[in-house]
Amino acid sequence: MSGPEPTPLSILTTPKLFSLAGKTIIISGGGRGLGLSVARGVLEAGANVAAVDLLPVPTEPEWSEYQQIARANELTLSYYNLDISDAKAVEQLFGKVFEDASPSAPVHGMFLAAGVPSSLTVLDSSIEYWRKVFDVNTAGSFLCCKAFANEWLSRNKTNGNPGVGGASIVLTASVAGHVANRQIPCSAYSASKAAVIHMAKSFAAEWGKLGIRVNAVSPGYIKTVMTAGIVAARPGYEEDMVNSTLLGRASTGDEYRGPAVFLLSEASSFVIGADIVVDGGHAA
Repeated sequence: MSGPEPTPLSILTTPKLFSLAGKTIIISGGGRGLGLSVARGVLEAGANVAAVDLLPVPTEPEWSEYQQIARANELTLSYYNLDISDAKAVEQLFGKVFEDASPSAPVHGMFLAAGVPSSLTVLDSSIEYWRKVFDVNTAGSFLCCKAFANEWLSRNKTNGNPGVGGASIVLTASVAGHVANRQIPCSAYSASKAAVIHMAKSFAAEWGKLGIRVNAVSPGYIKTVMTAGIVAARPGYEEDMVNSTLLGRASTGDEYRGPAVFLLSEASSFVIGADIVVDGGHAA
């Protein structure tokens, strides 16, 4: 008796399931913080990186270090300036990124790390403040996802095995989208990230059978430039956040490289509409 027919995944070794070779990955917020850490992971997994960020230039010395990784592996690490809340700019830039990608490494994934924090109480928040937070965290994610899907679907057809060999979008949500943040008032941020979690599910329902998987990652407290400002302005905040985790510490951007590569690679071919909580047990 013959065994089961080989599948596209069965012929790959486990390490190769996690490989991103032959792909270009777009990373929003890729000029600093979490996005820049993920860029390193994506490069080390074998993909070219197209980083987009509002910053005029990416953060040093990390950017130069990651350029060395790219060159050593014959990959490219490109940078594009973009305000993800600008619908026209997003549409135009994504078209350019897809066109710029090498034919041997077309765009097949995106990690959305761009976002803004909030630290005002509800009573201190204006509607303009809430809209600003939602314009970036929620509407910006929507615009990037829509632009990516339009460009990818215009260039690719379903292969009869959805989830394998297609595209992957990873949205950055937050543990604050799951549970109330008792350490700091951030209702606008929390609500915007709760919306992102459900966006991942809804977009996955629309695009999964077309070959695009959509998932989210919900980080806990990360030590970044963005959170450093909040820590400086609120004595005791960092200690409260650390004490709320089961590990008793904050995370670093490097601890999100693994989840990002997993969700962007064939290793997660049957993972769709999910949200991976990476919070040190904060919400447990």
